[in-house]
Amino acid sequence: MERLEKMKKQIYRCIHCGACRFAYSGEPDKEGIGEHEGTLYEGIVVGCPAGNLHEWEGFYNSGKMWMARAVLEEDLIPDEDMRDIIFQCTTCGSCEAQCENKISTVDVIEALRAALVERGVPLGEKTARLSATVKEMNNPYVEPHAERTSWFKGEKNLDVKTAYFVGCTASYRIKNVAEATERLFRKLGEPLAILEDEVCCGSPLFRTGQMEQATRVMNQNIETFSKFDTVVFSCAGCYRTIKVDYPKLTGKELPFKPVHTLEFVADLMKQGKLKVEKEFKKIVTWHDPCHLTRHVASDLERRRLEESNNWFLDSRAIKKEKEAWYDLPRYVLSQIPGVEFREMYRIKENTWCCGAGGGVKTQYPELAMDSVFERIKEAEATGAEALVTSCPFCWLNFRDGIRDSGSKLELYELIELLDTLID
Repeated sequence: MERLEKMKKQIYRCIHCGACRFAYSGEPDKEGIGEHEGTLYEGIVVGCPAGNLHEWEGFYNSGKMWMARAVLEEDLIPDEDMRDIIFQCTTCGSCEAQCENKISTVDVIEALRAALVERGVPLGEKTARLSATVKEMNNPYVEPHAERTSWFKGEKNLDVKTAYFVGCTASYRIKNVAEATERLFRKLGEPLAILEDEVCCGSPLFRTGQMEQATRVMNQNIETFSKFDTVVFSCAGCYRTIKVDYPKLTGKELPFKPVHTLEFVADLMKQGKLKVEKEFKKIVTWHDPCHLTRHVASDLERRRLEESNNWFLDSRAIKKEKEAWYDLPRYVLSQIPGVEFREMYRIKENTWCCGAGGGVKTQYPELAMDSVFERIKEAEATGAEALVTSCPFCWLNFRDGIRDSGSKLELYELIELLDTLID
């Protein structure tokens, strides 16, 4: 309850205006891409996956703020029914992006989840298993820790300044992303240290309030990677967790610089050190992973506002800084010959979540699939042939959604795509 108590002032700043329900909540006349399969992508549209599926106040952020107040005031006793509302949230952060009162809604929801765990409310079976599996095997996929680096046949633990935090999903489920990342960095003259001592970043545990094991893996990873100047990430969830959560929880700066692969290649392109020669002749749309784009931008805004003496004036500069972050993947795609780029309607801070985050894909697959089906329709509405993203978890959910929906979209992970286009 201590985390929730610390956020009491923020929770009571919520005026239940309802803006958090929507994308483009401040732009009712926003032009869109029109109607597609019965869905109108125009003006204000729903931005909350759980609210969109269940259509009940409790599943929207505003309902969760009421519940947080009630728990703090002991007017509501947490139980399993409440759990199945609170935990059906992808923690995508769309509500936080829309909030004019700058409430850290994701932090509130995660603190509320942790409070339920502390109160002894039983977690869903699959959610609870995450903590047990990470405790036993250092990953949530029930895979032997010794197999974590089996995808890599080269020399491990290189004596270099830059390490690669691979993450559990790329290590065990979509090894092609890990292989492409390591291979591309070698091509670019930046060999990466691959560490056998890497463990789960803790993201699924932080998101679901299981703090004991989350704290353990956090401390272990900080110690393991502390000898490096830079740590590179291809996983949006790992990047967000280590860049944002670790400093928040430890109260200390990281001993290394966290860099996502997207940042790295964009910087090289801007310096003229990386040029893609091969063509990729397709109509392409881009999906903004919540953890990589919106969460990192929200954290940037939070830190800048903490330093600000005038929110009104400084918010303009902050908006430009956030926009520069959102534009990085779009810049990278613009540097690939042959690409015809088309935007979906909900993009950048208004982006629609793929549905995989916040422990939802594990425990509530119906919500995960409902969300990804919606995003696939939105991608198809652009006329795109290919959907590109840069998050292994998004990639997994899109793969499942494209298969189950019968979509003709081709799916690409950005770094893997670049690897095929660069000799």
